[in-house]
Amino acid sequence: MQENIGATEAAAALRHISRNEPFKSYVLETPGLHDLLLKAARRFIGGESLTDCLPIARALEKLGFGLAVDYMGESTRDRSTAEQATDEFLRVIQALRQDSEGLFLSPDLSHLGLLVDPELAHKNIASLAEAARDAKGEVIINMEGTDRTEAILEMHKRVCQRYENLGITLQAYLHRTPKDLSDALQRPGRIRLVKGAYEEPEALAFRWGQATDSAFCALMETLLASGHPCLIATHDETLLQHAQTFIRKHSIPATPIEFEMNFGICQARLGELRDRGYRTRVYLPYGKEWYLYLCHRLAEFPPNVFRAIVDISEGLGPEKDSPITTSTSSL
Repeated sequence: MQENIGATEAAAALRHISRNEPFKSYVLETPGLHDLLLKAARRFIGGESLTDCLPIARALEKLGFGLAVDYMGESTRDRSTAEQATDEFLRVIQALRQDSEGLFLSPDLSHLGLLVDPELAHKNIASLAEAARDAKGEVIINMEGTDRTEAILEMHKRVCQRYENLGITLQAYLHRTPKDLSDALQRPGRIRLVKGAYEEPEALAFRWGQATDSAFCALMETLLASGHPCLIATHDETLLQHAQTFIRKHSIPATPIEFEMNFGICQARLGELRDRGYRTRVYLPYGKEWYLYLCHRLAEFPPNVFRAIVDISEGLGPEKDSPITTSTSSL
C-alpha cells in the first residue's frame, strides 16, 4: 500500500514540476544538471538535433515502423522562435521524405506561435500541412494543457477546411472529449487518441486510473467503429487487448487504424502488433526542449525513475541503446 501511495505521489510531483517554467529553464541552462538528466532523457528521445535523430528514424523504418516525428518545444513567446521551429519541421520532411512511407509530423501549436499570434500559428501549421501533403505525409497536432484546448481545436477546424492531411490529438481523461471527438469525426484529419498526461483539475479531467481507462475504452470504441483514420496511442496492455478484441468482434477493417507508441517504451510490443498485420507507428521526438517530455515519461510509470538513475550513472546514450526496448508503461 505504501509503495502505491509513493508511486502516485511521485507521479503527481513530476507532473507538477513539469509545468514549472523557471525550474525547466534552470535545468536546461545549468550545464552539469542538463548533462546528467539528458542521459536519462536519451532513452526516450531521438537526441537533441536532427542529425542525432535521423539514424534512429531510419533504423525504426527498417524494422517496419512508421514515424511521427516531433521537434520538441512549446510555449514559444517570440515570433522568431516559432518561425525557426517551423523551418526545422520542414527540414524533417526534406530529410526523410525519400525514406519514409507516410511520414507524420507531430508539432505543438504553441511551439509554432499560438501564444504569440494565432495568425502566425495558422500560417506555420498550414505551411507544414502543405509540405507534408506534397511528401504524401500527414501532420498530427499535439494536444496541450486545457488552457489551450479550445484554441487548438478551433485552429484544427479552420485549417482542415483546406488540408485533409491535418490530424488532431484528443485526451481521453478530459470530460469534454466525447463532444470533441464527435466534432472531430466530422472533419477529414486523422484522430489520435491518448489518455492525457497534463496535471488538470478534477472539474476538467478524470483522475488517472480506472476512470480514465474506462473513458479511453468508450472513446476508442466510438473511434474504431466510425471507420475514421485514427491512431490508438497507448502502451497499456489491457487497452491494447480491448482494441484488438473489439476490432475482431465487429469485423472492422484494419486499413484506417494505426497503433502508436513512444520511442523507447514497449517497442517490442509494438513489433508484435506489426507482425499481426496492424499498421504501427513510433512517436519519435527530438530537440533540446526535452525537460517536459522526460517528466511525463517518468510520471506515467514511476519505476522508470529507477531506470533513469541507472542511465545517469552508466552514461547510456542512443549509440548504446537499441531503438527497440522493453520498458513498460501504463500510458
